[in-house]
Amino acid sequence: MSALENYESSTFVFNVRVDNYNLQTAIDRVVRFITGRPGGVSHQVLFTNVHSIQLARHDPELLNCINHADLVLADGSGLKIAGRLFGHPIEENLNGTDFTPRVLALADRNNWSVYLLGAREEVVSTCCQKLDKHYPNLRIAGYRNGYFTHDEEKEIIEDINNKKPDILLVALGSPRQEEWIAHHRRLLNAHVCFGVGGLFDFIAGMRKRAPLWMRKTGIEWVYRFLQSPSEKWERIFVEIPAFLLRIIWNKLLESTMLVEHRGKK
Repeated sequence: MSALENYESSTFVFNVRVDNYNLQTAIDRVVRFITGRPGGVSHQVLFTNVHSIQLARHDPELLNCINHADLVLADGSGLKIAGRLFGHPIEENLNGTDFTPRVLALADRNNWSVYLLGAREEVVSTCCQKLDKHYPNLRIAGYRNGYFTHDEEKEIIEDINNKKPDILLVALGSPRQEEWIAHHRRLLNAHVCFGVGGLFDFIAGMRKRAPLWMRKTGIEWVYRFLQSPSEKWERIFVEIPAFLLRIIWNKLLESTMLVEHRGKK
Protein backbone atom coordinates (compact mmCIF):
# COMPACT_ATOMS: atom_id res chain seq x y z
CA MET A 1 0.00 0.00 0.00
CA SER A 2 1.16 3.55 -0.70
CA ALA A 3 2.24 5.73 2.20
CA LEU A 4 -0.70 7.95 1.30
CA GLU A 5 -4.04 6.66 0.02
CA ASN A 6 -6.94 8.89 -0.96
CA TYR A 7 -10.60 7.83 -0.60
CA GLU A 8 -13.15 10.54 -1.43
CA SER A 9 -12.77 13.09 1.41
CA SER A 10 -10.44 10.97 3.56
CA THR A 11 -6.70 10.56 3.12
CA PHE A 12 -4.74 7.83 4.91
CA VAL A 13 -1.15 8.68 5.77
CA PHE A 14 0.64 5.46 6.78
CA ASN A 15 -2.84 4.03 7.44
CA VAL A 16 -3.82 6.96 9.72
CA ARG A 17 -6.93 8.83 8.58
CA VAL A 18 -7.15 12.54 7.78
CA ASP A 19 -10.37 14.14 6.50
CA ASN A 20 -9.23 16.50 3.77
CA TYR A 21 -11.60 19.42 4.30
CA ASN A 22 -11.29 23.17 4.10
CA LEU A 23 -12.26 25.34 7.04
CA GLN A 24 -15.86 26.02 6.03
CA THR A 25 -16.66 22.38 5.32
CA ALA A 26 -15.19 21.32 8.66
CA ILE A 27 -17.16 24.01 10.51
CA ASP A 28 -20.36 22.92 8.76
CA ARG A 29 -19.76 19.34 9.91
CA VAL A 30 -19.32 20.44 13.52
CA VAL A 31 -22.46 22.58 13.40
CA ARG A 32 -24.42 19.55 12.19
CA PHE A 33 -23.00 17.51 15.08
CA ILE A 34 -24.19 20.11 17.59
CA THR A 35 -27.56 20.96 16.08
CA GLY A 36 -28.52 17.49 14.94
CA ARG A 37 -30.90 15.07 16.58
CA PRO A 38 -30.13 14.87 20.33
CA GLY A 39 -29.30 11.59 21.99
CA GLY A 40 -27.20 8.69 20.77
CA VAL A 41 -23.42 8.52 20.75
CA SER A 42 -21.41 11.73 21.18
CA HIS A 43 -19.54 12.78 18.05
CA GLN A 44 -15.74 12.70 18.21
CA VAL A 45 -13.53 15.33 16.54
CA LEU A 46 -9.77 14.77 16.48
CA PHE A 47 -6.72 16.40 14.92
CA THR A 48 -4.05 14.32 13.17
CA ASN A 49 -0.47 15.54 13.01
CA VAL A 50 2.96 13.98 12.57
CA HIS A 51 3.18 13.17 16.28
CA SER A 52 -0.14 11.31 16.38
CA ILE A 53 0.73 9.45 13.18
CA GLN A 54 4.05 8.34 14.67
CA LEU A 55 2.30 7.27 17.89
CA ALA A 56 -0.41 5.39 15.99
CA ARG A 57 2.22 3.35 14.12
CA HIS A 58 3.03 1.60 17.40
CA ASP A 59 -0.34 1.90 19.14
CA PRO A 60 -3.17 -0.06 17.46
CA GLU A 61 -5.71 1.31 19.93
CA LEU A 62 -4.88 4.91 19.04
CA LEU A 63 -4.97 4.04 15.33
CA ASN A 64 -8.44 2.56 15.79
CA CYS A 65 -9.64 5.63 17.73
CA ILE A 66 -8.46 8.04 15.03
CA ASN A 67 -9.77 6.02 12.11
CA HIS A 68 -13.23 5.62 13.68
CA ALA A 69 -13.74 9.22 14.81
CA ASP A 70 -16.48 11.31 13.19
CA LEU A 71 -14.10 14.01 12.00
CA VAL A 72 -10.28 13.96 11.80
CA LEU A 73 -8.69 17.23 10.73
CA ALA A 74 -5.20 17.85 9.35
CA ASP A 75 -2.83 19.55 11.77
CA GLY A 76 0.59 20.77 10.74
CA SER A 77 2.89 21.48 7.81
CA GLY A 78 4.26 17.91 7.78
CA LEU A 79 0.97 16.62 6.42
CA LYS A 80 0.84 19.35 3.79
CA ILE A 81 4.31 18.31 2.57
CA ALA A 82 3.21 14.66 2.42
CA GLY A 83 0.09 15.58 0.48
CA ARG A 84 2.02 17.61 -2.09
CA LEU A 85 4.58 14.85 -2.61
CA PHE A 86 1.89 12.28 -3.36
CA GLY A 87 -0.36 14.49 -5.45
CA HIS A 88 -3.19 14.66 -2.88
CA PRO A 89 -2.78 18.20 -1.46
CA ILE A 90 -4.13 18.85 2.03
CA GLU A 91 -6.70 21.61 1.56
CA GLU A 92 -6.03 23.46 4.79
CA ASN A 93 -4.07 23.24 8.04
CA LEU A 94 -6.89 22.94 10.60
CA ASN A 95 -4.94 22.58 13.83
CA GLY A 96 -6.93 22.48 17.04
CA THR A 97 -5.37 25.64 18.47
CA ASP A 98 -6.87 27.71 15.65
CA PHE A 99 -9.93 25.63 14.76
CA THR A 100 -11.41 25.17 18.24
CA PRO A 101 -11.63 28.93 19.00
CA ARG A 102 -13.61 29.31 15.76
CA VAL A 103 -16.05 26.72 17.10
CA LEU A 104 -16.19 28.57 20.43
CA ALA A 105 -16.97 31.81 18.59
CA LEU A 106 -19.92 30.03 16.95
CA ALA A 107 -20.95 28.72 20.37
CA ASP A 108 -20.84 32.29 21.68
CA ARG A 109 -23.15 33.49 18.89
CA ASN A 110 -25.55 30.59 19.40
CA ASN A 111 -25.48 30.45 23.20
CA TRP A 112 -24.13 26.89 23.19
CA SER A 113 -22.49 25.39 26.27
CA VAL A 114 -19.02 23.94 26.79
CA TYR A 115 -17.39 21.71 29.41
CA LEU A 116 -13.61 21.62 29.85
CA LEU A 117 -11.77 18.47 30.92
CA GLY A 118 -8.00 18.33 31.28
CA ALA A 119 -4.79 20.18 32.17
CA ARG A 120 -3.74 21.30 35.65
CA GLU A 121 -6.31 22.86 37.98
CA GLU A 122 -4.82 26.35 37.74
CA VAL A 123 -4.67 26.10 33.96
CA VAL A 124 -8.23 24.90 33.34
CA SER A 125 -9.73 27.33 35.89
CA THR A 126 -7.85 30.28 34.34
CA CYS A 127 -8.91 29.06 30.90
CA CYS A 128 -12.56 29.20 31.96
CA GLN A 129 -12.10 32.76 33.23
CA LYS A 130 -10.51 33.85 29.94
CA LEU A 131 -13.26 32.19 27.90
CA ASP A 132 -15.93 33.87 30.02
CA LYS A 133 -14.42 37.28 29.27
CA HIS A 134 -13.76 36.68 25.59
CA TYR A 135 -17.04 34.92 24.79
CA PRO A 136 -19.72 36.53 27.00
CA ASN A 137 -22.58 34.45 25.57
CA LEU A 138 -20.73 31.15 25.76
CA ARG A 139 -22.18 29.06 28.56
CA ILE A 140 -19.42 27.33 30.52
CA ALA A 141 -21.24 24.32 31.92
CA GLY A 142 -18.34 23.12 34.06
CA TYR A 143 -14.74 21.99 34.18
CA ARG A 144 -12.47 19.36 35.72
CA ASN A 145 -8.69 19.10 35.72
CA GLY A 146 -7.03 16.19 33.98
CA TYR A 147 -5.50 14.57 37.05
CA PHE A 148 -7.95 11.87 38.01
CA THR A 149 -7.92 8.16 38.67
CA HIS A 150 -9.93 5.43 37.01
CA ASP A 151 -12.17 5.30 40.09
CA GLU A 152 -13.03 8.99 39.68
CA GLU A 153 -14.17 8.67 36.07
CA LYS A 154 -17.73 7.69 36.97
CA GLU A 155 -18.14 10.88 39.01
CA ILE A 156 -16.69 12.99 36.17
CA ILE A 157 -19.02 11.43 33.60
CA GLU A 158 -22.01 12.01 35.91
CA ASP A 159 -21.03 15.68 36.26
CA ILE A 160 -20.71 16.11 32.49
CA ASN A 161 -24.03 14.38 31.88
CA ASN A 162 -25.85 16.41 34.52
CA LYS A 163 -24.69 19.61 32.82
CA LYS A 164 -25.39 18.38 29.25
CA PRO A 165 -22.80 20.46 27.38
CA ASP A 166 -23.11 20.97 23.66
CA ILE A 167 -19.30 20.79 23.40
CA LEU A 168 -16.85 18.80 25.52
CA LEU A 169 -13.19 19.83 25.20
CA VAL A 170 -10.79 17.10 26.34
CA ALA A 171 -7.18 18.18 26.88
CA LEU A 172 -5.38 15.10 28.15
CA GLY A 173 -2.64 14.82 25.52
CA SER A 174 -2.17 12.03 23.00
CA PRO A 175 -2.97 9.19 23.08
CA ARG A 176 -4.90 9.53 26.34
CA GLN A 177 -7.46 12.08 25.11
CA GLU A 178 -8.33 10.17 21.93
CA GLU A 179 -8.70 6.91 23.81
CA TRP A 180 -10.67 8.50 26.66
CA ILE A 181 -13.23 9.99 24.27
CA ALA A 182 -13.52 6.78 22.26
CA HIS A 183 -14.04 4.66 25.38
CA HIS A 184 -16.65 6.96 26.95
CA ARG A 185 -18.48 8.63 24.06
CA ARG A 186 -21.41 6.20 24.36
CA LEU A 187 -21.84 7.23 28.00
CA LEU A 188 -21.53 10.99 27.53
CA ASN A 189 -24.42 13.41 27.24
CA ALA A 190 -22.57 15.86 24.99
CA HIS A 191 -23.17 16.58 21.32
CA VAL A 192 -19.53 16.65 20.29
CA CYS A 193 -16.19 15.89 21.99
CA PHE A 194 -12.93 17.46 20.84
CA GLY A 195 -9.44 16.19 21.63
CA VAL A 196 -7.57 19.49 21.99
CA GLY A 197 -4.11 18.69 23.39
CA GLY A 198 -2.45 21.81 24.88
CA LEU A 199 -5.21 24.27 23.93
CA PHE A 200 -6.04 25.21 27.53
CA ASP A 201 -2.44 26.34 28.13
CA PHE A 202 -2.68 28.73 25.17
CA ILE A 203 -6.08 30.14 26.15
CA ALA A 204 -5.01 30.54 29.79
CA GLY A 205 -1.88 32.40 28.69
CA MET A 206 0.52 29.82 30.11
CA ARG A 207 2.00 29.44 26.60
CA LYS A 208 2.13 31.99 23.79
CA ARG A 209 1.27 31.42 20.15
CA ALA A 210 3.83 32.15 17.48
CA PRO A 211 3.46 35.41 15.51
CA LEU A 212 0.88 35.20 12.75
CA TRP A 213 3.50 35.33 9.99
CA MET A 214 5.21 32.23 11.43
CA ARG A 215 1.89 30.38 11.57
CA LYS A 216 1.02 31.31 7.99
CA THR A 217 4.41 30.19 6.66
CA GLY A 218 4.23 26.86 8.50
CA ILE A 219 7.15 27.43 10.88
CA GLU A 220 5.29 27.76 14.17
CA TRP A 221 7.25 24.70 15.29
CA VAL A 222 10.37 26.92 15.55
CA TYR A 223 8.62 29.18 18.06
CA ARG A 224 7.29 26.24 20.07
CA PHE A 225 10.74 24.69 20.20
CA LEU A 226 12.27 27.92 21.49
CA GLN A 227 9.62 28.03 24.22
CA SER A 228 10.09 24.42 25.37
CA PRO A 229 13.26 22.96 23.85
CA SER A 230 13.50 19.92 26.16
CA GLU A 231 9.83 19.04 25.62
CA LYS A 232 9.79 19.58 21.84
CA TRP A 233 13.25 18.27 20.94
CA GLU A 234 12.19 14.73 20.08
CA ARG A 235 9.09 15.77 18.13
CA ILE A 236 10.89 18.34 16.00
CA PHE A 237 14.32 16.79 15.47
CA VAL A 238 13.43 13.09 15.56
CA GLU A 239 9.75 12.52 14.68
CA ILE A 240 9.34 15.06 11.88
CA PRO A 241 12.58 14.18 10.02
CA ALA A 242 11.80 10.45 10.41
CA PHE A 243 8.29 11.03 9.06
CA LEU A 244 9.50 13.03 6.07
CA LEU A 245 12.23 10.48 5.29
CA ARG A 246 9.61 7.72 5.28
CA ILE A 247 7.44 9.81 2.96
CA ILE A 248 10.34 10.44 0.56
CA TRP A 249 11.43 6.79 0.67
CA ASN A 250 7.91 5.61 -0.13
CA LYS A 251 7.70 8.12 -2.96
CA LEU A 252 10.98 6.81 -4.40
CA LEU A 253 9.75 3.24 -4.09
CA GLU A 254 6.56 4.10 -5.95
CA SER A 255 8.58 5.77 -8.72
CA THR A 256 10.87 2.74 -8.98
CA MET A 257 7.93 0.37 -9.14
CA LEU A 258 6.35 2.49 -11.89
CA VAL A 259 9.54 2.47 -13.96
CA GLU A 260 9.89 -1.31 -13.56
CA HIS A 261 6.25 -1.82 -14.54
CA ARG A 262 6.68 0.26 -17.70
CA GLY A 263 9.86 -1.60 -18.56
CA LYS A 264 7.98 -4.89 -18.69
CA LYS A 265 5.58 -3.67 -21.35
